Amino acid sequence: MAASEFHYDTLHRKLKDGIPCPDDFSFPSHVLSKWARIQPSQPALHWVAHDFASERIVSYQELDDLTHRAAKAFCDAGLKKGDRVLIQLPRIVEWWPALYGLMRMGAIPYLKFRAEASKAKAFIGDVESCARFEEVAAETGISLIFQARTPGDGGLGRGRVDFQAAIEKIPSGTKCEAPEGHKKTDLALIFFTSGTTGAPKMVLLEAEHLLGHTITGYWYQAKPGTMVWCMADLGWAKASYGSMGTFNMGATYFVQPPPPGAFTPNQLIDSLNRYPIATLCAPPTIYRSLVTTSARAYLKSHPPKALRHCVGAGEPLNASVIKEWQEMTNVQIKDGWGQSETVIAVGNFEGIAVREGSMGKVAPFFEVSIIDHEGRELADGEEGELAIRADAGAGAVWIFKGYVKNGKIDRRTKTHSGKTWYCTGDRGVRDPDGYFWFVGRDDDVITSSGYRIGPFEVESALKTHPAVAESAAVGSPDLGRGEIVKAFVILSEEFRDKTRGDKDAEQKLIADIQTHFKKVTAPYKAPRAIEFVEELPKTVSGKIRRVELRELEQKRKADVLKQQRAKL
Repeated sequence: MAASEFHYDTLHRKLKDGIPCPDDFSFPSHVLSKWARIQPSQPALHWVAHDFASERIVSYQELDDLTHRAAKAFCDAGLKKGDRVLIQLPRIVEWWPALYGLMRMGAIPYLKFRAEASKAKAFIGDVESCARFEEVAAETGISLIFQARTPGDGGLGRGRVDFQAAIEKIPSGTKCEAPEGHKKTDLALIFFTSGTTGAPKMVLLEAEHLLGHTITGYWYQAKPGTMVWCMADLGWAKASYGSMGTFNMGATYFVQPPPPGAFTPNQLIDSLNRYPIATLCAPPTIYRSLVTTSARAYLKSHPPKALRHCVGAGEPLNASVIKEWQEMTNVQIKDGWGQSETVIAVGNFEGIAVREGSMGKVAPFFEVSIIDHEGRELADGEEGELAIRADAGAGAVWIFKGYVKNGKIDRRTKTHSGKTWYCTGDRGVRDPDGYFWFVGRDDDVITSSGYRIGPFEVESALKTHPAVAESAAVGSPDLGRGEIVKAFVILSEEFRDKTRGDKDAEQKLIADIQTHFKKVTAPYKAPRAIEFVEELPKTVSGKIRRVELRELEQKRKADVLKQQRAKL
């Protein structure tokens, strides 16, 4: 049987020299307009209300037309090529005409609310984000504010431009592109990183980077006629990249806002049951919620309608969760690795035998290695920094232009033996078969009695105990060991009820978890302290903010830190 178009070997042959990119490339002009010509009636977006009370399907032809009309509306409002525009919208259809309308007329969408650093000329938001922005608008000098109308928003705010009305004034069929033309090296998009280890950093992305998300689409196994659901919130890199990967392949992007209140997996299960979603992309925290006892029971009575492919993003996924989900759905979750600064650079593509806990193998057209602090490539099996070659292959065209730091662009690279590497800040290991294994963010790695311990391996071992629903491991200051491993643990439903209010039961459970841990992996990695919590601090994109927990431990053990510093 011939290998499919998504097979790893097929992709390496097809993409060995990259993807041809026209010099005048822009995503809406060369991707959306292409699919509008090829398959005008094919759905590009399928939006569903959180309570399933309403839905809206937007074809490629309609989306293409909306982006042209939005571009004209922006031009009529006085925006021009190179202007930066802040966007902060919830999961509504208008996000895509806004984003791609700006790109079409040459303006630069600026995602996330960092108004003071943006140098933006305009703001696009819903009633809530517009109100928040207006509190600081005077300090930014921005007076042009577009409000995307939503049901029950109470009306148009004073001095704001009605975004939908502005588009409706432009006749359907209007064409609008940047009068100066486009270049594939144009700045196309600005993000902030998720800030898992510290302050978010401004990421600059050129137009050709967006074409590179064709790799993301192949990882999704997306194609015309299939539906993809990426659960990341708009404004974070993964949501934008998810739709770009989907649109590059001509597939349909499913969108549903979360219900009010805390996340519960039942709405997700209902959506998978009602709609022909073929591919699900979700962060580990979502998958972990789907294998709880109550979610298992609900999924059994509400099976997925068309699910055939699942991918994990944001952080590596525990092997035990991958195994449980496959037992429940007969679908294996395929992990991958990328950043706000990149496209998918390592992944479990079709044809790669999954090794649970591994991020997979290097993506086509990429050169990825493990390097030391000088930029020297390390041998297989040695831990170091995950690095992408930035002067050749995909790293030369599909990763970010750089961070903005003190008014200058910083690409965070090191050069050694004639190769220039983008230093990602992630720690990892490559095995002799070419599989990459995630250790942790550089700042998250724990040093205890001279041992370097990655939080992910601790959390994965903890997850094999039935009492652990989710956990986060950090270093806690200790006079004897420098640091000890401290685990903050959310208990599973059954054990939460058994131990609630019973300190003796809690201590017995902690001892049982520690004993179990030492049977699963090396005893020196075992958490010497375990604290049960109701929730873990996370970014909006679902990544655990271990930095907050680490700072909490440092605050609690300020006396220990003081003694440690006195010895230096």
